[in-house]
Order: sequence, then structure tokens, then C-alpha cells
Amino acid sequence: MWSADSRRWHLQADYGLSPEQYDAMLSAQGGVCAICAGPETRTNREGAPRYLSVDHDHSTGRIRGLLCSTCNRGLGQFNDDVEYLRSAIAYLADPQTHSGPTGP
Repeated sequence: MWSADSRRWHLQADYGLSPEQYDAMLSAQGGVCAICAGPETRTNREGAPRYLSVDHDHSTGRIRGLLCSTCNRGLGQFNDDVEYLRSAIAYLADPQTHSGPTGP
């Protein structure tokens, strides 16, 4: 579990956020993931739920929201590529007629 000081340092160093800003984002999202609307299900070594991940655009650094580990990893696996995600949705909706992504 993060100590208050290490959490403050991590949020500021990695995302330019204070814990208070993180908490305000979390409150604005109703305390749940911005994608699946569920809580974080992964736990730390002590068995307590982890904090939601700060999702950000890797090219601009712009913070998009807070995500559970599953959704955050899912976006990462698709390289945050909207076209690949659209293609995955189309595939899930109808795998028999899906033809793949339209390209970058």
C-alpha cells in the first residue's frame, strides 16, 4: 500500500496530480472505473483494493480519467488505437462478417 508521501510523489511525478485532484476525479466518476463503471478488483499485498489507474494519452500526457486495472490493461493491449478498438467491437458484434481494421 502506498504511504501518503509516496502516493503524493507518484501522482505528482508521473501525472502532475495531487492526491486531492485524484480524489476529486474519483468522486466525479462515482468512485468507479470510467469504462466499465466497476470498482478496482485487484488488491495490494495487504488485500485492500488498489487505487484506480490514472489513464492518460501517452503522446500528450493528457489525463483522460481513472480506470480499473482490467480496463487500463485492455486499452494498453490495443495501444490506445481507436481504429483497433472499433475493429474489436465490430468483431465482437459479428465475427462472421468482420473484415479487420480499416488501417491506421
